[in-house]
Amino acid sequence: MAKDILVTESLTDSMMKAGAKLIERLDAKKSEVKSAFWLYYTEEKIWKLIVASPLVDAEGPREYYKRIVNANALASSDEETVSLNDIGVTNTTNQIVQLLKMMVGTGDGISGIRFSRNTINGVFIEDTYIYRSNP
Repeated sequence: MAKDILVTESLTDSMMKAGAKLIERLDAKKSEVKSAFWLYYTEEKIWKLIVASPLVDAEGPREYYKRIVNANALASSDEETVSLNDIGVTNTTNQIVQLLKMMVGTGDGISGIRFSRNTINGVFIEDTYIYRSNP
């Protein structure tokens, strides 16, 4: 059985790898991931993996979380996965999703772009690690 990674105040290699693997599994299940990134929440001092898809509007967040649970279940026994507690799902009109899309376009693949301490249209983003940012 796959094991959940420990999400810490620092973004670790295992967090980045586990996030990328989750996006790969979601892609394989046609989950229409348009944007996916780790976002650091300064006040709570936590990282969350944010996944944005038009299916969140079409199916509802609960159904999309089920997609993530099913994708995590496909992980191999020695693979680390991201706990549902450390994942947020949103639609593609989310403000942060839109701001990142303006600044960073990645295409459909899985990238690894660190975007730290930037202000976009008056919104400060402390730290983020972007896998995908598409319209």
